[in-house]
Amino acid sequence: MASPAALRELQRELETKADDLNKIQKDISKNHQVRKKYTIQLGENELVLKELDLLSEDANVYKLIGPVLVKQDLAEANANVRKRIEYMSAELKRLDTTLQDLEDKQNSKRDAVCLKGTTEDPITPGRESQGIVYFHTSVRA
Repeated sequence: MASPAALRELQRELETKADDLNKIQKDISKNHQVRKKYTIQLGENELVLKELDLLSEDANVYKLIGPVLVKQDLAEANANVRKRIEYMSAELKRLDTTLQDLEDKQNSKRDAVCLKGTTEDPITPGRESQGIVYFHTSVRA
């Protein structure tokens, strides 16, 4: 049986690791939200690019700047939209890499929290279980 001080220390350590895991999960959720925003914007810009490709060279193109529509050259509009698509694609790749890193951290933190136990069967002391980790706690009245 472990001493109360050792149990408190183990509990503090477990709480710290659980807090770290929660922080990583929040970061993953935030990453998903930002990724969703960029995915939607990318789709919208790809649609705009398809529409610009349908226009003839002498077509009038207008850009909304604040409350004003400003006439813009078709080639310039095409270049701007392509640049935005390129930027958003790069951001999505960066977010994918970040997400993979966060998921790897999450898995290692989860493993660190879950492996803080013993594989000794509590019902039959001295007998190892088959891949099951038991966490021992004592409850005092």
